[in-house]
Amino acid sequence: MNMVKRICFYIFLFFCFILNIILDFNIKNYIEILNKCFQKNIILTSNLYITICFINALISILIIIDILLVLFKKQDKNKGINFKSEDGTYGTANWMSENEISNILGLNDIPGIILGKYNNNLVKLPFDSYFNKNICVFGSSGSMKTIRLSINKYIRII
Repeated sequence: MNMVKRICFYIFLFFCFILNIILDFNIKNYIEILNKCFQKNIILTSNLYITICFINALISILIIIDILLVLFKKQDKNKGINFKSEDGTYGTANWMSENEISNILGLNDIPGIILGKYNNNLVKLPFDSYFNKNICVFGSSGSMKTIRLSINKYIRII
């Protein structure tokens, strides 16, 4: 799907470039059309003609540069990232190992916010951790999310 968008973008830029070239060669006709549409008498002086041609040339150059940058862009956007799955479509998160749990979080006697259980050990977010204390709880309706979280808060206060 991404390739289709890219091809459509190239086609759009190409037509913009062609439109700018046509506009450069037909400025007098466009001025006549503007005179009829707005019922004004716009006089095409040499300074106005040079300004219009300069702006069109600048737009054309920017379009050409954009096309060249997109065509020759290096594919280094994911350099240095080790993905867990083939393409990372469904995310690249993975479960913590027991060693990471004991190093980053806390087990059993460490004071902190109880997050759950792992191998009959309480897993806690230590109060002196460098992580913030924001917690996101997921569960269906009636799965006692609020009660479980508030009991943990009350036990800590007591």
